[in-house]
Amino acid sequence: MKPASKNKPETPKGLPFKQRLALENKPKLKELIKAYPHLAFCLADTALAVNVADVFKKVGFTIHPMVKQDVKLLSKNLANWLANDYLVLLHFKPASPNINLISLLKLIKGTFPQVSFKNLVPVIMISHYSQKQHDIFKLLGTYGIRSACFLEPAASLDIKMEGLLKELVHFNSLLEIGFQHDQKASTGKEEKDIEKIRKYKELVKQGEDLMEKARYEEAIELFSKAIALKPDFEALMDRGDAYYKSKKYVPALNDYREAYKCKHSVPEPYAKISACCFTLIRENIKKEGMEKAKKWFALGIKHLKDAVRLNEILLKDSEMSGVPNTAYGSLLDALVIGDLRGLGLKGEEEQLWEISSKLVKEIITWDHLDGELDVDVRIDKAILLARSGYYEEAEEIFRQIIREAPSNTWPTLNNFAVELRKNGEVGRAFEIYLEILEHDIPDKDIVIENLKTAGVCHAARLREEFKQEEAIPVYKKILTKNPKGKEWILLDFAMTLLEKQNQAKASLRLMEAIYINPRLMELEKFKQSYSDLGNLQEEMIKKLTGQTDSQR
Repeated sequence: MKPASKNKPETPKGLPFKQRLALENKPKLKELIKAYPHLAFCLADTALAVNVADVFKKVGFTIHPMVKQDVKLLSKNLANWLANDYLVLLHFKPASPNINLISLLKLIKGTFPQVSFKNLVPVIMISHYSQKQHDIFKLLGTYGIRSACFLEPAASLDIKMEGLLKELVHFNSLLEIGFQHDQKASTGKEEKDIEKIRKYKELVKQGEDLMEKARYEEAIELFSKAIALKPDFEALMDRGDAYYKSKKYVPALNDYREAYKCKHSVPEPYAKISACCFTLIRENIKKEGMEKAKKWFALGIKHLKDAVRLNEILLKDSEMSGVPNTAYGSLLDALVIGDLRGLGLKGEEEQLWEISSKLVKEIITWDHLDGELDVDVRIDKAILLARSGYYEEAEEIFRQIIREAPSNTWPTLNNFAVELRKNGEVGRAFEIYLEILEHDIPDKDIVIENLKTAGVCHAARLREEFKQEEAIPVYKKILTKNPKGKEWILLDFAMTLLEKQNQAKASLRLMEAIYINPRLMELEKFKQSYSDLGNLQEEMIKKLTGQTDSQR
């Protein structure tokens, strides 16, 4: 037995078995999940199927379990999963003695001749007997199957679960060495191919490391070298992401388009193309005009609908337990980016709203506090919930994220406040901005301006409802943050005091405003919106002049 690596992190003691199993195998299966994010399985052992499902989710797979072993439905699902490049685990226990695993494979091959079994991992319950295992694997190999999991029927549930995870780790190692399903003897060409694959993986890994450090230009260079070796889905998607982060949206769009040519059945590249298009609308609507914006929208909505359609196909016929993280992640992101409010694209906004509303009805049932979900997916989910008016559910998610990582306070709460303000919930947005400013944050001036905008709208509404007493502290709180255009806040404050018939205090606020901008009363905005204060000043001057005359 090899000694444990000194650098390998220890799994915390005392964890539940399934959680420990997931933690130990997650780093080992990282590359496998990238290659095959979707894991489908049909296991005749129900207890094994239910318990291992939790582990697969925690490890990071999007799972597609099937309980029924009806031959017709099973063969159809297996063909569909394999055609869509899923990794598939199958423990088949037929009800009829006239059919077995081999006859099931023959049936699938006869009905769906184009299907490849290279991603199928049969799970076989057999008492330990090496020669029999060898004969079974040799027979399976004639169907292009490159891995099988042999489990002891009498073994405990824990041991069986460990066996399944061990086989997935083994499958991952086969991928890393460029294992081919025909299992031909190694040749010089194969050795070159293996070296090419090794170099490709090394470049992609280095590029991903640079992405984490926000060194996007350097990452693009490495991903480009990887693509030159092997223009496949992973590297194209990675370079697309790097271009997107660098605000180079058209090159990003082109890479995503090439990526979906490699994998037609996954929604991610389609959703990311739509995100590029929606970003380009906002970036260029003033420069390129409304017609060009509508063309970008047409391209974006087309790919978004494709992403939704593919997402539905992925989820169809699946008895999914838990949240389909991978299936929804890029779709949620595209909808969050597709915020066209205030751009004058009402018809386009309604089309996006229709898709968003349908998706919200699906995600509202998720466990909002599921810490296993990627934080970006959870933030996107919360933003869409807030945008749709589910404020309590959205805030619950945002608060949970902050509890897990207080450093996320500023961006997380800011997302919430933006959605509240755009939805007209200016009072709640104002309070959230106040809370943000209690922290040491970047871009403080931007938050102060947003606070001012939300606060002024909130106070104006209170005044319309004859709640001047509630509006006054709002103006006071805004003024303590010393925003730009402070004199106009003072004028609004003075108008509120005037509405309360408190002319003396209104005059004081007016004088403060004039002290900041001595030419204030000459401006057209003042004459149109604050004429009552001009009249007040004239009255106060008359009073002061009258008092002086009497004193004389």
